[in-house]
Amino acid sequence: MKTNPIESDKKPGEIGSMTVLAARLTWVVVGPAALVLVLAGIVGNATGWFTGLDALFGAVVGLMALARWVEQRSGVATTIAGEPSTIEHCRRYILILMLSALGLWIAANVLSNHILA
Repeated sequence: MKTNPIESDKKPGEIGSMTVLAARLTWVVVGPAALVLVLAGIVGNATGWFTGLDALFGAVVGLMALARWVEQRSGVATTIAGEPSTIEHCRRYILILMLSALGLWIAANVLSNHILA
């Protein structure tokens, strides 16, 4: 008898819904690509520290963290290497994502608004 409501008969990596597929694609492919494009926009527009692009950057980072959590809760989550993911993998990903994103955002704004301006 299953006691955990998120346990399933699926094996890690078996995507059984469009939601899980969208979540995985978001945190693995679409999110990082969007971050690169938004960072390029921030560097190219020296308009200050808290602009629409900065808000978009934060929204993409939040969406990536949410997508990782959604996949983790699905019961079929894997690491980027294809191994079964634990909640610790998810927490570590979100922590590293947030710290890296903060550093990249600061670097892009310093470069744009203070060095290249």
